[in-house]
Amino acid sequence: MIRNAWYAVLTVDEVSARPTKVRLLNRDLVVFMDQTGHLRAVHAYCPHRGCDLSLGSIVDNLLTCPYHGWKFDKDGVCRHIPANHKGGSIPRSARLQTFTARKAAGLVWVSLAAPDCAASIPGPAAAPELSDPTWHWLSFHTVWKANMCRVAESVLDISHLPFVHPETTGEDVSPIVDGPEYVMHEKNIRIYPRPFTHPMEPPNPDRLADDNDLRTEIEMWFPNQWIIRTPIGLERRMSTYLTFTPIDAETTVIWGQIGRNFDSDSDFLDVFHLEHTQFVMHQDQMIVESLRPVLPPKLKEEAHVPSDAPAIRYRHLWLQAIAQEAAT
Repeated sequence: MIRNAWYAVLTVDEVSARPTKVRLLNRDLVVFMDQTGHLRAVHAYCPHRGCDLSLGSIVDNLLTCPYHGWKFDKDGVCRHIPANHKGGSIPRSARLQTFTARKAAGLVWVSLAAPDCAASIPGPAAAPELSDPTWHWLSFHTVWKANMCRVAESVLDISHLPFVHPETTGEDVSPIVDGPEYVMHEKNIRIYPRPFTHPMEPPNPDRLADDNDLRTEIEMWFPNQWIIRTPIGLERRMSTYLTFTPIDAETTVIWGQIGRNFDSDSDFLDVFHLEHTQFVMHQDQMIVESLRPVLPPKLKEEAHVPSDAPAIRYRHLWLQAIAQEAAT
């Protein structure tokens, strides 16, 4: 699993001064807002007796264990042990591992990377539309019993559309894939599928021509942020943004946002777009959860064809990142 990324763990509305336990990459963390308004994320269990710190509280801006009252500062260092005699020493091992936490696009994000590495990875909510005030967004999330790499590859796969989504995004889509046309820059992948469809308009490959403004675009920021941008015409756009959070090797939480830059007060469009997206994703979920082996194998252990190119590039990046982190 890849540590060097930002992972969404909560909505901003769920975080408070009360520690909240979350699970990320087989680790239990507690996330909370300290009394100065800063987000904190630390290892979830007290180094004294392993008490669950999500049962604790914030006292004098210190995370306080509910078992023996040990208090930890923003750097995870224990600053007070009530049972000690006056002037009693605090063990050097009495500290919590801390992690970097941020807020973006209505979500709380945590990185398990070392602080000096966090600056070199794509920021949380990398899609610029998410911070554009002209866009209207609606949030949702779902849990898939699947490895995160398998989930990410599924949203880069164009050739499954007519088979998995015959009545929605794959309706009238030819099983023969033209390309797909894609561009890769470092760890960023952009795909321009042909033909395409979207929930607001029937498929019409002829309108693509060579006009880039009319092309549907899929973009992935490795390893876990993805967006599909769909032109509706007259500079109107609809998008679906997804980010993937691995709870463990076999479970992935998908945090999603659907958005548009027009008719922001339309409840009908909110419901229509959300229901369409959730229906399509449920179709994908049934397939992806069935894939075996659960952990993605080496590329040479599967058969591939040209239409798999974007997913192959992703798998290569994934295996490379796993190997690099294992070596450190």
